[in-house]
Amino acid sequence: MQTWWKKNFAECQFSDQRLTHRALKIGQAICEGFGQALSSIFKTATELKRSYEFSPMGKLALLL
Repeated sequence: MQTWWKKNFAECQFSDQRLTHRALKIGQAICEGFGQALSSIFKTATELKRSYEFSPMGKLALLL
């Protein structure tokens, strides 16, 4: 999985170093916990929330 992490995140650069650091941290955590639910990968509610906020995906609505 380390190769996947390097391929997708190792050269990640944002204009704000904090965003770069967050992206690398999220990418490494997902790589280490590959196949697990995000709630299992990110141990605290804050980490989980920040990983969702970082994602470019919008909220999904269920149509019933």
